[in-house]
Amino acid sequence: MLTEKGGTSPGSGDCPGENRVLATIGLILVVAPDRVFRRSLEFALEAELYAVDSHARLTTAVESPLLASAACAVIDEKAVRDHAYEWDALDRLGKPVVLLVDRFRPPVSRANLTVLVKPLLGNALIERVRSIAGQPGVH
Repeated sequence: MLTEKGGTSPGSGDCPGENRVLATIGLILVVAPDRVFRRSLEFALEAELYAVDSHARLTTAVESPLLASAACAVIDEKAVRDHAYEWDALDRLGKPVVLLVDRFRPPVSRANLTVLVKPLLGNALIERVRSIAGQPGVH
């Protein structure tokens, strides 16, 4: 569950500025260096009722206090490209990872790694996240 500050629920009688509880399915860690792309991933996941812990760099994601509660991580390849430390950090996450890549390459040999090719068509990302984290009414 997340709380959102401000706003009111229609017909609730709440006062502006009070906290309200938003139901979520689970927490998804998002890592993408490009702010616009990261925000679009956040929006897509939040629209499906996932809570999102979003980072521009993998190093900050690995240090996130929310990491332990994340169901999985969605990571843009630009966050790990050409940096051996970042590739090792994927393993340190200890979570299933959905890696978003610009063009298909043979899969990297890592446990719990799914590769999706951008541009993401249809619901490929949401379907993969659902298969890991669940969906409404399944918990």
